[in-house]
Amino acid sequence: MRSKATLMSTVLLIIDVQRALVDYLPPERRAEFLGTLGGVIERARSGGTAVVYVRHDGGPDDLSAGTPEWEIADEIAPRAGEPIVEKHFRNAFRETNLSDVLSALDADHLVAGGMQTDYCVDATIREAEQRGYRVTLIEDGSATYAAGGLTEQQIRDHVHRIARGSVAEIVPAAELFVLATEPLEVR
Repeated sequence: MRSKATLMSTVLLIIDVQRALVDYLPPERRAEFLGTLGGVIERARSGGTAVVYVRHDGGPDDLSAGTPEWEIADEIAPRAGEPIVEKHFRNAFRETNLSDVLSALDADHLVAGGMQTDYCVDATIREAEQRGYRVTLIEDGSATYAAGGLTEQQIRDHVHRIARGSVAEIVPAAELFVLATEPLEVR
């Protein structure tokens, strides 16, 4: 359990934004999604917020380690020194070093986005909330694929409805990591 007296920090968690997954999105959606995440990542870095990446290794039949498809999309690639957590399950905490990485960063608040909204992103933010982290899901910073007669937007909206308030705060990318531009009023 974290002590409220200890100063903690926010971490930006980018989940499974790998070439094979984003390349499956329609080209316009791919560009929009990566542009949104790229802006959030740059603002986070500029403000001194740590960025942690999660990368899925599904074995020889699915996102196999070391292949070009397994790599994180070039448009949002990690910088030297930014941690990459390797995972084999939907939940990025399961059998990984994510807890250790977050502990080393004194994190108590995770801002999350990535692929796929209804699988790995959802499983990871739920586990984060269960572990006592404050969680913010980037409203327009996750993507998935249309399925079961539902559009991607319908799937994202469903996940947001269920997560809002009980698991995560849902915040548009444009409102995250924005530095105040107006001077504080002194009384």
